Amino acid sequence: MPRRLVSAALLACLPGMAPASDLAPDLAGGLRACRSLTTAAARLACYDALPAGAATLTFSGHGSHITPGFQIDQPQRLRFENTDAVMVIYLLDATGAVVQNLHQGGGGTGAFLIDEPGQYRVQINATGGWRIWLETPEPPG
Repeated sequence: MPRRLVSAALLACLPGMAPASDLAPDLAGGLRACRSLTTAAARLACYDALPAGAATLTFSGHGSHITPGFQIDQPQRLRFENTDAVMVIYLLDATGAVVQNLHQGGGGTGAFLIDEPGQYRVQINATGGWRIWLETPEPPG
């Protein structure tokens, strides 16, 4: 799981992007705690105990923006929140092709399941504030 996370240094350097501390606090602290364990078995048990569905990556801003690329190796739910009148989102693949066009008219939230592993980024066109985050979906059953 740690390889999928974008480093705090990278996010801190990008204008208009939220710092990596916007990871769900319990998840960020849990990841740090798991990494500090010295045996592989203890680390694995620790990672397995982390909450399912917790946000793994968060971006926030105001107006239009394109996120840096991010890699997923298992399905992730792209969640989004709009705080103003219009928000149009383009999920882009590694080549820049549109995978999915999403929108949120007025304030509110929405979601889209990215089910294919790969490299992605998100283009946001918004009239106000927004937040986008990835969550690992709960396993079925």
